[in-house]
Parts: sequence; C-alpha cells; structure tokens
Amino acid sequence: MLRLTFYVTQWAPEKINDLMAGLEAAAAKTGLRLPMPPASLIGVESLFEPDVLVEVEATALID
Repeated sequence: MLRLTFYVTQWAPEKINDLMAGLEAAAAKTGLRLPMPPASLIGVESLFEPDVLVEVEATALID
C-alpha cells in the first residue's frame, strides 16, 4: 500500500485519540501492518452514508 486518505466527519483535533484507537483496532482485524503508510486526514461535513463517520481511500501498487 502506498498511501491512505481518511475522510472524517465533523473533524476536530480532540478526536485524534479515538480515531487512532479505531485505526489500531481495524489494523489488528484486517492485518494492516503498523506503522501505516503515509496518510492524510481530511475533515468533511458528511459522507454519502449518513451513519458513516470515517471513510478510507487506499492507493496501492500491484505488481
């Protein structure tokens, strides 16, 4: 994996600990290696599905 982009609804800096805990739990479940690849976090008002709080876009290079 080359890069991750996280879209987070109604982002505020005080949410970082909860976000990181969620990412670590998801990484453990999915086998995503830590440390993660370079990533960006973009705060958004809402996502397509109203109940979704975080959307992840992954860019990968397949040989």
